[in-house]
Amino acid sequence: MFETTRLILRPMNKTDAEAVFAMRSDENVMRFIRPPQIRQSEAEDWINLVSSRWEKEKIGFCAVIEKSSNKFIGWCGLWHLKETGETEVGYALFREFWGGGFASEAAGAFLEYGFNELNLEKVVAVAEPENQASQNVMKRLGMIYDYTDEFYGRDLVHYSITKNDYIRNRKTASSPDNGG
Repeated sequence: MFETTRLILRPMNKTDAEAVFAMRSDENVMRFIRPPQIRQSEAEDWINLVSSRWEKEKIGFCAVIEKSSNKFIGWCGLWHLKETGETEVGYALFREFWGGGFASEAAGAFLEYGFNELNLEKVVAVAEPENQASQNVMKRLGMIYDYTDEFYGRDLVHYSITKNDYIRNRKTASSPDNGG
């Protein structure tokens, strides 16, 4: 579906259930997302859910595959934020891949897709206020903090980036004055 310098982002399928369950049952990975799952069938149900909107809405979550190892390292994608209807970028990685820029790389590919292919005017992201690593990803993507409110049944920070800001940031990053 998408390819970046180090990643392949492809639709999830049943063969990903074991890896998804390993992530969704890991307390460290799920610490800021939701309570860990206890049955693999929950992972299979989640894969079906996050894959169900690709055909009609062109959104969902993809498996994040590291090219060099061909290993499933996480998921990333676009989803509708239930409380506002805004399009949200979301991501999660196995702990061993934290801090390597993989979340920013995958989420950046989905911002590009959202703005260039879906012609979205804005993309948002939400996170627990204590999840500084996720907020750092949002900031690296050019998102700015908007407010804190209740999403997914808990108080989360809300960040966003508009299409115009995304385009402006891309132009600035690639200008000769910035080494691009």
